Amino acid sequence: MYLAFVGMGIWNEKDISIRGLEELRNCDVVFAEQYTGRMQEGSLDRLEALIGKKIIILLREEVEEEKKILNEAVSKKVALLVLGDPMISTTHISLKLSAEKMGVETKVVHSSSIITAAIGECGLQVYKLGKPCTLAIWSKGYEPTSSYDVIADNMERGLHSVVFLDLKGRCMEASEAIEQLLSIDKSRQRLKGLSAVVLSRVGSKEQKITYGKADALLKANLGKAPFILVIPGKLHFVEEEALQRFAI
Repeated sequence: MYLAFVGMGIWNEKDISIRGLEELRNCDVVFAEQYTGRMQEGSLDRLEALIGKKIIILLREEVEEEKKILNEAVSKKVALLVLGDPMISTTHISLKLSAEKMGVETKVVHSSSIITAAIGECGLQVYKLGKPCTLAIWSKGYEPTSSYDVIADNMERGLHSVVFLDLKGRCMEASEAIEQLLSIDKSRQRLKGLSAVVLSRVGSKEQKITYGKADALLKANLGKAPFILVIPGKLHFVEEEALQRFAI
C-alpha cells in the first residue's frame, strides 16, 4: 500500500497530467486539500467524473494532523490531491516523511507550480528569484510585517519576489496587498518607488497581467481573484522589454 502526492496544476482539472489521472484512478481513496490555493469552481466535481470516484476534501487541520491520511495509507492505496506542485508546501513534505517512518511507500506526481508560472508569464528570469513570501490578511491585533522585510531584502540584492496573497476564508485582493505594503513603507522606507506585477487567475482564459508603479496599480482594473504579485528586482534589458507588454 502507499501514499501518492498528486499535483493538480494551477487552474482546473485539465492541468493534471496523464500520469496523475492514472494514479487517481488506481487509488482506493482520494483526498484533496484546497487551502493552499484556489482553482476554477467545479474543478474537483469534473475531476471526480474523470476518475470515477469520490474525492474527499480535507480541512487544513486534518492534513497537518496527518492521522486520517496515514491510517488509510497503512492498508490502502491513497492519494492526496494538491493544487500546484505537491512538494512546494512544507506541510506535505512533513506528511511524506511521517509516512515513510511508518513504512508506508510514497510517490510524487509533480505538476505545474504557480511560482514558475508567474515568473514565466512575466518574462522574468527564474535564476534571479529571491525568497518567496505571503502577505497575510490583517485583522485587529494581527498585522504581521515580516513579508515586507523579505521583499525589501530581495530588492536590495537585485532579486525578484513572488508574493502569495492570503486565502483565509477569502482571497486577498491585489489592491489590499499593495496598500498594505505602502502602509508599512511609510515608516520603513525600504521600497522607494515600488513597482509590481499583478497576475490574476494565472493559467485561465481570464488571465490578466498588469505592471506599474504601486500608486497607478491602485487605480487600475487588475482582474479577478485569485491574485499573485511579483515584485521585480534589478531588471535585465530583456526583462524590461517583457514587462512593458503589461505596463500601465
